[in-house]
Amino acid sequence: MPNHTAGPAAPTTEEAYADAPDDEVEMLALMNLSRANHNTPPVHGREWMLRYAAQQDRAALRRPAPPAGSVPIRPGARPPRDPADFANQLRELDRRDGTGRGPLGPDAPEWDGEVGPLGYVRQEYLAWRSAQLSDLAAVGEAMRAMAEVTDDNVRSGQAAGRGEPWPREQLLDLARRRVAAYVRAVDFGIDAVADQRRAEAELRELEAADGNARP
Repeated sequence: MPNHTAGPAAPTTEEAYADAPDDEVEMLALMNLSRANHNTPPVHGREWMLRYAAQQDRAALRRPAPPAGSVPIRPGARPPRDPADFANQLRELDRRDGTGRGPLGPDAPEWDGEVGPLGYVRQEYLAWRSAQLSDLAAVGEAMRAMAEVTDDNVRSGQAAGRGEPWPREQLLDLARRRVAAYVRAVDFGIDAVADQRRAEAELRELEAADGNARP
């Protein structure tokens, strides 16, 4: 049920995004979430919508205002979407599903006032990110998974150097575990972007070689 109870003011942008990942990390996390949902926009979950709305807000905050009297965009170019559009989409979703986490619900009058709907995104992002980082067991598991696949990758290289390469099935399993570990790390905001992309490329090569080797 929507929460109409008055509460504290929305967090500032500095408070809301203090622990937000770098843009490259967050954009890859969004791509990972999209792939997990089979790239079908209607099934983007609430987390994707929240994180995307927050990313668009952060991008707009960094965008310099055009000089007075200048043409803001080149003729024929499509202007960037207003981040408030995504904020209102999040409000509508939370209004429908009752999924808001912050002290002020999506229908609170504050979001139609001076702070605007982006205040709702900042409130909800701070609540979500704080909960994500406070799950120490999950964060620790992500870190251990990265360490394990790194160690296993070193061992497989050492075995190959001794002329004792691991079996193809074992290498494929390791490659898949590496991708999964880096995807999880990126989700928590750990800068494993290059690691994930390298692991995905190596997995594709192994899967292609495995397919060519089968009768």
